[in-house]
Amino acid sequence: TVITKDLSRLGRNYLKTGELIEIVFPEYEVRYIAINDGVDTAREDNEFTPLRNWFNEFYARDTSKKIRAVKQAKAQKGERVNGEAPYGYLIDPDNRNHLIPDPETAHVVKQIFAMYVRGDRMCEIQNWLRDNEILTVGELRYRRTGSNRHPRPQLNAWYNWPDKTLYDILTRKEYLGHTITGKTYKVSYKSKKTKKNPEEKRYFFPNTHEPLIDEETFELAQKRIATRQRPTKVDEIDLFSGLLFCGDCGYKMYAVRGAGTLERKHAYTCGNYRNRARNDMLCTTHYIRKSVLKELVLADLQRVTSYVKEHEQEFIETANECSAKAVQKTLTQQRKELDKAQNRMNELNILFRKLYEDNALGKLSDEQFAFLTSGYDEEKKTLTRRIAELSQEIDNATERSADVKRFVALVR
Repeated sequence: TVITKDLSRLGRNYLKTGELIEIVFPEYEVRYIAINDGVDTAREDNEFTPLRNWFNEFYARDTSKKIRAVKQAKAQKGERVNGEAPYGYLIDPDNRNHLIPDPETAHVVKQIFAMYVRGDRMCEIQNWLRDNEILTVGELRYRRTGSNRHPRPQLNAWYNWPDKTLYDILTRKEYLGHTITGKTYKVSYKSKKTKKNPEEKRYFFPNTHEPLIDEETFELAQKRIATRQRPTKVDEIDLFSGLLFCGDCGYKMYAVRGAGTLERKHAYTCGNYRNRARNDMLCTTHYIRKSVLKELVLADLQRVTSYVKEHEQEFIETANECSAKAVQKTLTQQRKELDKAQNRMNELNILFRKLYEDNALGKLSDEQFAFLTSGYDEEKKTLTRRIAELSQEIDNATERSADVKRFVALVR
């Protein structure tokens, strides 16, 4: 016999509770009693039980909607819904929506970025973390709070950091001092499964706390992640991994190692041709040997560096001009969009001022004022986020000339 206080204690999913009461319990000769609802499967008068189950689920659905609305409102304001701070930060004890650097782990985040940007492989970063006995995110959180939300490693693996954790750290914009909310959403109130929201549905609030990483370092990390390199069977990262593309079809080219260890037998072949069994759009069987490619690249580098040494100023001007042409079209569109957004923001500010004056003079009631401004308020928040994003994109584009100067400095 199974006894509960009422039907809702058995469950609020009317399909599953119905299956238990109508199918599972009778099959196993289990008697079910819900005391407050007067349900007893030993009797025949349980016609209203499905209706009660439906009302119980309706209550759960309604509560879920209210909770989701509250969380959505908090996310739109930039308030933290998740009670955990990103690794490297702590929640400010005076303001739970503000982050402060964690004196114990902030330097670890900086070191991970520094090693990755200078070209260290993921296994080298993991070795550094293990050699310095840096606890994993899950183990550190468990020791501090007792929380098991993040997977806790085995006893002998407290310092073994997974690749996924490191890539999560390397891609978090929070380390630039920004707040991003609305990253995930629940599939259904009936399920605990969450999915990631696309970038356009997230809320971005710039410069809300102290950054741990500068923009340049973060961008370099993202560029390297975009061309993630896969180790070979002998655990080596190929020199040109992620950088070669077929001149005919545009597919990535992959390294092919010949028999033995002689580099002259290593080559690169088109991925489209290599996948011909699964791809109707075939490419030819062309390839290039690694030794030949290295000679070509080295000769080209020597030619460029020689030219830079003899004509430094001319090279800087030419490189900047080419870079400017490449980004000018996008930059022009971004500036137009930024001007349009700023003009609209000015219009909304004037409109808000006028509505406020009318409300203060009694021309508009408080209810009318709240109704008229609610829609404009949401538009202002969207514009504020977009203006911040566009300003950042324009700043990044205009700073690309610094890359040319760094190259010239290396040549010297």
